[in-house]
Amino acid sequence: YSPPNHPDGTVHKTKEEAQKAHIENYRSDGIIKGKGTMYSSDFHRAQFLIENVPQKSYVLDVGCNGGTIGVPLIRHKDCYVKGIDIVKELVEKAESRGIYAIEGEAENLSAFPDNEFDFVICSEVLEHLFDPLQAIKEAFRVLKAGGKYLVTVPHPSSEMCSNDKLGDYHQQNFTLEILDTIFHNCFERGKVKFYEIPYLKEYC
Repeated sequence: YSPPNHPDGTVHKTKEEAQKAHIENYRSDGIIKGKGTMYSSDFHRAQFLIENVPQKSYVLDVGCNGGTIGVPLIRHKDCYVKGIDIVKELVEKAESRGIYAIEGEAENLSAFPDNEFDFVICSEVLEHLFDPLQAIKEAFRVLKAGGKYLVTVPHPSSEMCSNDKLGDYHQQNFTLEILDTIFHNCFERGKVKFYEIPYLKEYC
């Protein structure tokens, strides 16, 4: 596997190296930036996630940021939300907004027991990881029987992935074939659905 080139020309060779770069440089608070709101480019993505979580669900938000998805789930769906993120500063912001958040990585959810959550959300996270399959396995483990795993990643034909380039702090791009393979490593055939979610029309 030869990872695509990063915008700054670097290629991280280990998980630790990639995480260090992410932790040291990524401080983007989605709530402060207005991500997921009706005037943001990713409005439809946020709505897809929120609309697919029923009232009063028990949710784990992997890569919770400052609570971009978790806060609306608490306020509008009366959900109980826990979160995990590798950036301490963002974990603290999520906690200040009512999310029980801890510092940690998507590939290791050992802080949470088996069969715990109704929903696990993993939005724009898998593309940042060296081992996305391990993150999927961990999400599967902490889901209750019949629980749902809601994931978003950049579309393989999007501008962000064109010409084999990578977005900010991304480790890899996914084709639909790769996604089909890694998700069905854990989830049964017929239990995985793929959707294409557009940017807000004004941004397309």
